[in-house]
Amino acid sequence: MLSGLCLAAAADTSAQPCLNNAVTPSYEEQRLGNVLVAGGTPFAEQILAASGFTQFGLQFAQRLCDSGKVTSFDAANALVKASGIALWQAAVDRVQGVHVTGDLPRSDDRMLYWARLKMTLALRQWQPAFALSDAQREQLQWTLERASRGQLSMQFPSGPGFKRIILSGFDPFTLGTPGAAHPDTHIRIGNPSGAIALALNGRRFNLPDGRVAIIQTYLLPVSYGPFRKGMQEHTLAPFFTGPDHVQASLTLSQGGKGVFWIENWHGRYHATNFPDNEGVTLSARLPSAPDADIYPPADVLGYDPLPWNPRKPAQFIETTLPVAAMINARSGAQVINASTGQKGGYPVIWHTNFTVFADCNALGTQDFNTPPPASYPPPTAPVAPLANACAHSGGGGNYLSNESGYRNTLLRDTLAPTIAAGHLHVPVMTVFAPGDDDKLTDAMFESYRDSIVEQATGLIEAVTRAAGG
Repeated sequence: MLSGLCLAAAADTSAQPCLNNAVTPSYEEQRLGNVLVAGGTPFAEQILAASGFTQFGLQFAQRLCDSGKVTSFDAANALVKASGIALWQAAVDRVQGVHVTGDLPRSDDRMLYWARLKMTLALRQWQPAFALSDAQREQLQWTLERASRGQLSMQFPSGPGFKRIILSGFDPFTLGTPGAAHPDTHIRIGNPSGAIALALNGRRFNLPDGRVAIIQTYLLPVSYGPFRKGMQEHTLAPFFTGPDHVQASLTLSQGGKGVFWIENWHGRYHATNFPDNEGVTLSARLPSAPDADIYPPADVLGYDPLPWNPRKPAQFIETTLPVAAMINARSGAQVINASTGQKGGYPVIWHTNFTVFADCNALGTQDFNTPPPASYPPPTAPVAPLANACAHSGGGGNYLSNESGYRNTLLRDTLAPTIAAGHLHVPVMTVFAPGDDDKLTDAMFESYRDSIVEQATGLIEAVTRAAGG
C-alpha cells in the first residue's frame, strides 16, 4: 500500500526546445493525459512519480536536445538504444529489489509501460539539428521499443553447464479511451505476465544434475503492428539454434480469473473485434481474407507465406511444454490464493479447447471444448483439430496472446523441434477493493499480483527441470 504519497508536479518533456508539441501523439500516447478522478493529475504522472521513474522521459528528451552530441542518425540510434536498455534494466532492478525508488511497491510492473510512452512521444516530437527521414524516425522508434522491452539485452552463458529458458510477458491493455474527458479506472490496469517477466529476468538456480538454470525475459506490445513486422521471431530466432540454444521458450499473458491455463493448441487466425492498444480492430473475416491469418516473417520461416495457403504454415500448432510436470509440481501449495485468502494457490489446468471454421469458406464456427481432465495424463486424449480444419481460435482465443503462442511454437517447429515451447495464461490480477477507484494500488491488487508471480515462478522452475536438452 502507498502511505503518505506526495506527488510533486512533474516537469513536462515538451518544454525542451527541440520538441515540437504540435506533433500529434500516437493513439496510445494520448492516454498519457487520462485521469482516475475528474480534475486529477494524469494517472501516468502519478504512477511515474510513485515509482521514481519520472526522470526517464525528462532525461531522454534532454539528451535528444543536446545537438552537440546527437549529430547524425547513427548517434541518435545509439542514444535511443542505450536509453531503452537503461529503462528496461531499471524496471528489472526495481522489481527485483536491486534499486527501489518511490513509494510504489517494488513488484509493480506499470511504470515501465508509462515511462516508455513518455519516451516514444518525445522521440515522435523531436526536431533534430540534422535531416531525419520518416523511415529513419520509424527505425528509431523501433529501436526504442525493442530496447525498452529487454529484446536487445538477452544474453546466456555458453557451455553445457547451463540450461537456458526464455519467457515473454505483455504490456498492460484495456486501458480505456485515449484522451477521455471523464475518469476511467481502466487506466490503472497492470499485466501479471509483465510483472512475472520483470521478476524472473536473469534468475539463476541450481538443478539436480549439476547444471545451472538461467532465465532471460522480454516483453511484447499489445499491438498488431509489431507482430506483423516479426518482432517476436527476430527476438527469439538467435536463441533457437546453435550449441547454446535454449531448452524452453514460453509466452505468458493474462487469461481468466483465478486459474492458470497451459494452452495446448495455438491457432493461426487472429481476426477479432477486440481492439489493440493502438485502437486497431481486425473484424471477423474468412481465413483467406487479408490479415485474417498470421503471416510470420519469410526470412525466419524460410519461405514466403503469401499468398494465403491454408496449410502453410499450419493452422494449429501444439504445445511441447512438460504439462505433466507443471500440473504435478504443486506450484501453489504454499501460495495464498488472493481470491480466497487460503493457502493452495490457483488451479493449473491443461487447456485443450479450440474452435474451427465449419467451412474454411464460410464464417460459421464449431467449438471443441474438452472438460479439464481430473488427472494428467488423462485416460482419453482430447480431440485434436482435423488436418483440413481452418483455425478460428486456439485455447487462448484469437487475440495477441494466442498469436504470441502461435509464433513461438511455429518458430520451434521451424528451427528447433526439440525444445519445449508453449503458452501459459496466468490469472488476471487487476482486482481492487470496493471504494478504491481513485487509488493507484491497494492491498487486494498487490496480493493478486504477488501471489500470481509467486506461483508462476514455481511453474517456470518445473518447466526448467523437466525440459530436455
